Amino acid sequence: IADAIYERLTGEKGYFDTRVVFIDESGAKNARKKRLAIMDQDGANIRYLSDGRSIVLTPRFSPNRQEITYMSYESGQPRVYLLQIETGQRELVGNFPGMTFAPRFSPDGQKVIMSLLRDDGNSNIFAMDLRSRSTTRLTNSTAIDTSPSYSPDGSKVVFTSDRGGRAQIYVMGAAGSGQTRISFGDGVYSTPV
Repeated sequence: IADAIYERLTGEKGYFDTRVVFIDESGAKNARKKRLAIMDQDGANIRYLSDGRSIVLTPRFSPNRQEITYMSYESGQPRVYLLQIETGQRELVGNFPGMTFAPRFSPDGQKVIMSLLRDDGNSNIFAMDLRSRSTTRLTNSTAIDTSPSYSPDGSKVVFTSDRGGRAQIYVMGAAGSGQTRISFGDGVYSTPV
């Protein structure tokens, strides 16, 4: 009700029923546990979505806020998973050779974009269509391409790459075309959103 009143008064979507997904790290210093958790935006109603037996990292909501994508070491290697928030049903997003990490949903929720690290030490960016389960390789470089994120309209992908010698920010079309460096400073640039 508060969201409806807020929207009526301001013309903007309310945020009162917003939930936060996060990693809860607890336990003794030499036996830390990382659990996937969710809570209301005011800190109430914390619910644990994993038991802490495996390291979990980088949770992200789907656009409809019903699913979460995250990385887990459950199988001994980093793998990307999908989790249905209400049912707790989990699903591995592609069982690729090598490590998969840094997952993000497309704005329409139909794809998950992620990095895949191969044995040669290079990582490239892949997108998986969640309906067909088909995977498309978006980058093919001898560098480390990682931390992909879609533009709000889904037409572009921004990512980090060290193909120029150190980590910088690049942008490309959603299908991988037109890969262009957009940061040129002296520092190291990473994790664009």
